[in-house]
Amino acid sequence: MPLLKAEADKLSNNELVAGVIEEIIEKDDLFSVLPFMRVNSKAYVYNREDEGAQNNITAGAGMPAFVDPNDTITEGAVPFVEVIAKLRILAGDVDVDKFLQETESDTNSQLSVQIAKKAKAVGRMYHRTLATGDATANPKSFDGISKLVSTGQTLLAGTNGAALTLSMLDQLLDQVPNGADALVMRRGTLRAFRNLLRVAGGTTASEYMMEAFGKPMLTHNGVPILVNDHLPSNEVVGSSGAVCASVYAVRLNEADGMHGLYGGAEAGIRIENVGTVQNKDADRIRVKWYCGLALKSTKSIARLSGVTNV
Repeated sequence: MPLLKAEADKLSNNELVAGVIEEIIEKDDLFSVLPFMRVNSKAYVYNREDEGAQNNITAGAGMPAFVDPNDTITEGAVPFVEVIAKLRILAGDVDVDKFLQETESDTNSQLSVQIAKKAKAVGRMYHRTLATGDATANPKSFDGISKLVSTGQTLLAGTNGAALTLSMLDQLLDQVPNGADALVMRRGTLRAFRNLLRVAGGTTASEYMMEAFGKPMLTHNGVPILVNDHLPSNEVVGSSGAVCASVYAVRLNEADGMHGLYGGAEAGIRIENVGTVQNKDADRIRVKWYCGLALKSTKSIARLSGVTNV
């Protein structure tokens, strides 16, 4: 009897490559440069100047004024606003069956793979929240850049949305008086920016800078451009329909800019072995991060809304 394929298959094993090929790939350059500060309590509290109150003070109610000799000098204290940035718990569990871990980890460690992918999921959640977080909609979360930016720091590309121009980016950078450290936009918006440079005869070395890892990065007026795939592409401005995106100018530092927060002795994501699950033969691994986001000065972030290049 000839050797049948079904019998031959029993004597042959498929070659399995170690590792898991990633299919969920999202780019967030903002997170890679975001500074983080340790918080030793459940929240980070700081004071801002109360711009509105100070602007409403009249000369007779405490504003400095020119006086003649022997005139009465009016007293007026500077008002402040207390800002509270709370730490949040970002966590997820994964149960790994002990039998599978011990008997089917010949090529890939079942435990290591599951921990790595859970850590990736926790990181992606922080990245997404950094861009679109809304503590009003989800009180367990924190506000992202779309909620931290104030109305006075928001520009409209057009009443009903409009295509990106270089002039719009100039105006956006002017909204950050102490100087923006980065422009943040979607990939599609960056493609439109490149096209604007080509039309203007650009895309030469003068529009590039080298980042810390030696990778060339596009800039506008010397400000590096960061890509963030988590920024939404379905924003509505006027009657535009859900076809718009936003571009942000951000100042990143712990003194007057935007920065991340972390709690506990260790920065970043932490891995904790909870132990054997009570009702099954499995180890439970907890992946967690005590984290948050703070914006010191409202002038350290600005938004260009209604850009149709997404």
